[in-house]
Formats: sequence, structure tokens, C-alpha cells
Amino acid sequence: LTSTSLMALRVSRASAPEPVRAWTLPSGVHVSLLRDGDGKHFAQRSVTAHLVGRLPNGCIFESTEGKGGDPMAMVLSKGAVIPGMDLAMQELTLGSIAEIRIPSELAYGKKGIPRIVPPDCELIFEVHILEADGVLCAKDQCDRLPPAAVPEIGPNDFHHPWWLARVELPSPPLYYLNFCAQTAKERTPVLLENARSVARRSSSELTNFDVGTAEEPFIITDAQSEWRARGVWNLQWFKDHLGDKRQLLKWLGPVFTRQESLWEAPVYETSVKDYINYMEDLEKKDPDCEEHNAAQCPRLYLNGWPAFAQLPWLRGYVLPDGATTPAASMQGIEDLNSLLIRESEALRESLLEGLTARGSYQPPDKEEQTQKLENEDWDLTKIFMSPKGAITRLHYDNGGAHAWLSQVQGRKMFVCFAPSDGEHLHPFEGDEGLLNGSWLDPLDPEVFKKWPDAKKATPYVAVVEAGETIVAPKGWWHYAVSLDSSVTIMRNFYSTSNQWDLIRRKDGGLANAIATHVLRKQPKLKNQPDSVINEIATKTVLKLRETFVENRQKLVAE
Repeated sequence: LTSTSLMALRVSRASAPEPVRAWTLPSGVHVSLLRDGDGKHFAQRSVTAHLVGRLPNGCIFESTEGKGGDPMAMVLSKGAVIPGMDLAMQELTLGSIAEIRIPSELAYGKKGIPRIVPPDCELIFEVHILEADGVLCAKDQCDRLPPAAVPEIGPNDFHHPWWLARVELPSPPLYYLNFCAQTAKERTPVLLENARSVARRSSSELTNFDVGTAEEPFIITDAQSEWRARGVWNLQWFKDHLGDKRQLLKWLGPVFTRQESLWEAPVYETSVKDYINYMEDLEKKDPDCEEHNAAQCPRLYLNGWPAFAQLPWLRGYVLPDGATTPAASMQGIEDLNSLLIRESEALRESLLEGLTARGSYQPPDKEEQTQKLENEDWDLTKIFMSPKGAITRLHYDNGGAHAWLSQVQGRKMFVCFAPSDGEHLHPFEGDEGLLNGSWLDPLDPEVFKKWPDAKKATPYVAVVEAGETIVAPKGWWHYAVSLDSSVTIMRNFYSTSNQWDLIRRKDGGLANAIATHVLRKQPKLKNQPDSVINEIATKTVLKLRETFVENRQKLVAE
């Protein structure tokens, strides 16, 4: 049977791993031991552990490995962690892997965490103890549990591995159902019947081009021509080279954190290899995105992995030979990120040196500083992976940044709107207080009934092929859907036209730090109200910043 059959796929769900043993503490904390530790080292003072935090429905709200972070260091018996975690950690020995269920009164109680943890919510943690009271676990106890074997299933069955099966699935998003009924069936949605096309250009036509001067998005057809990744990176390459890396997967992207609760748009965690295996299973079992399979075949999205900041050896794959900075990834496009980041760091050092007591300022280690600044620059270049039908909802990017999105594998369809059309898109407040999110679905057959102002907006539509790159200037709205299994490299960047958007973000944080940690401690200012201190800090930073920018402009002119 194929996905074009009228019969829906049946789901085969993996079972939870069997615990070695389980027990409940008098406090009500329940511990399921999945792998024994060394049996000797019980932590009393401190623990370092990788952990995954879940809501009762299985949705993830915390993951050290999934976020690319180090294991979490926890001080015990000092009120530094939630009480239930404190109690459970002292029950486990070094090297243990366990699942811990913590009643709400020993977690975040009646308050919860707005939009992340609901009130009166039990929490579930998976922990792997790597250090106890300063003692490191043996090498053979540092490995994760091996993945469960995939069972034999029938041709009309679709397997949900445990990382997926343990999360309660919401109903299929209407965004995906509209894709199934419209684009996947090669129908033209009503909103796009008179859409404008996005122009294509060669990188040879561009020389240090300020994207902010572009009147609309455009596609560069050959931006990857000098990338090592071109012709090398595919799903199998990622399985072979990055398969063990843990990643967070989203139900839909982006998550609008001021509008949605986490349990409404769940987050998953698994290895890159297991996620790609899942993508490949979707491609085999439901290649045409049939609507009757939507509930069984969720199109989860690996969205915004800062792999280049975390894994420096990857950087050379998206650069021409001999280049080192991420700005060189997109030849012909002006990208001032590196310059602005380094300039902001120099400004910070100048202020700290000038405002601290003579002789007391200790400059940072140059090598560490260089690495930090490089990582900050590369953090703005990210990897996206997605199966066919995975959707990025309509929004424009935070921070006043431009963006380019380059297809390494597969195709994506983009629907874009000009900044001036934002008022017609029924916008709402996004993560940073901007009106940069919208529920409008460009594929909805009832789009004008649900969002009547959209009739006044002008959509631009493009299918970006593998090897091509779409460039979206600051403030341009965009929606995207994968038309194939897809790998995308994305970068946010700043040019001459929008450099002050990044400068203001950097300087605002610096002014707050100067006000709190320097000016507030000066005897002449200690009795001044916060408003006065903050104004002095802001003006001081701005004056020095203007000097830096003027000097840079003079150098460019010369």
C-alpha cells in the first residue's frame, strides 16, 4: 500500500524503557532508575548532570544537550535548585541515568512559569549524573542509553520512536492541513493567484551590496558555488558526521512565546541521526502528504541550530577557500556583523578602562576574546532541517536584521510581504514587543474571510531550489514551507542601512551594565535615582559610539 491509498497509516508506538528499579520518596518524588551508577558516590554537596525537563504531556521545556550546552552544575542543600530535584539527586550515584517525577509543590508550585510551566504542574526530569562532589564518572558510564531497536512493521504502519511517542500529539495544525490540500496537490491558493514573482540574480551582479537598499526580496542563484558543502552536504552526511548531536524539534516554527504556551506547541528532543531517520520514514510512508495521514505523520522542524558557533570545524563548509568570517559566505552582499561586534567590544573595553579606578582594569585574554567574538558572529548563522510539509509561520525577523536563507538540499516555497503591508496582515506582538507575528496562513482557502485586510496586501512568491539563496531585507514578512526533505543555512546580518539596529541593541545592554556595575558604585552617584544613573550611562555610551562610527567612516572614505 502507498500513501495514495484511501487507508490511513496505522501508528506503531515505541514503549518506554524498562527501569532497573523504581521507588518513591516520602516527599512524593518518584525515581525510576534506568541505568545503575557506580553504587558508591552519592552526591551531598554538588552534582553535574545532563538533564531534560518535561511537562506531564512529555513536552520539553529544558535540555542541556538539546540547547548545545554544558552539563548543568547544581549545588545541593542550599536552595539553589527546586526542592524535588535536590532530594532526588541525593538518591543517585555517579553515572546513574534516571527519570524523576517531581510533584508541583516541590517544583514551581501554584505560580508555575508563565507560558512554560503551568500552575500546579508535576515535572519530569531525565538526568545523567556525570560528576558528584567533584568526582567524575568513569568513561564507560558517560555514554547515553543505547537507542531501542526499531521493530518490524507492516507496509501500512508508521513507527513513532520513543522520543516522539512519549509526547502527547496535538491535533494536526491547520497550516499543514492546508498544505496537504493545496500546495501538495499542486493547487494555487487563492491568496497567491495574483502573487508577484521574486527576481533571480547572479552573485556577479552584486558588489558589497547593501540589502537594505533593495526594494524587494531576491534570489541569488549561485551563492553556494564556492562552498565546500555544495554537493557534499546531504542528510546522509549529517547522519555520518553529526548523528550523535542532540537537537530540539518544534511542532511549528517560529514559536510565538508571547502568544502561545509551550504545551500548545510542543518541543521534542532526539539525536540528529534519529531525526533524519524519521524524516526518511516520512518520505517513504507518506511522500505525498496525504491529509488522512496528518495526525500520524507530524512534520517536526529542526529550527535554528547554531551549529557553526558550537562546532567551529563546520565553518569552512560554507565559505570560499581561504575565507574565515561568516560574511564571506554570501559573496557580493555587505555584511557588517563582524565589524560591529568587534567595534562594540572595543567600545566596552574603552568604557570599562575609563570608568574604573586607575590601574585596576584587567583587559580580557586576547585569545579568549577573539574566540568569543568569532562565536558571537557565527551564532547568527544557523542550520534548519525539515521534512516535506514543515512550516515556518508568517513573521519578520527580530532585531531589525536582514536575512538570507540558502537551500543546501531540497526546495522551499516562500511567501513574502513588504514591511508596508504589515498593517494588512493582522499582526500581533512577537517575542521582542514588535508587531512581527501573524496567524495569517497564505495557503488557507478562506484566507480573505479569516483575515479580510489581506486583500490590501501584495504577496511575493518563490520556490527556492537547492543551491539557491533567498535574501529578505529588514522588515520583510516571510512564510516558508518545505517542498522536499530540506537542509537550509540561514543568516541574520546587518549592513550600512540597518547597522544602528544592532548598535542600539548592543549599546542598550552595555549602558545597563555600566549603570549597575560601575556608576552605581561611585560615591558621587550612589544616592541618585536609577533614572539619572541610566541617563548618564546611555549618554556616555552614545557619545563614545558616535566617535567610533565617525572614525570608521573616515577610514572607509580614505
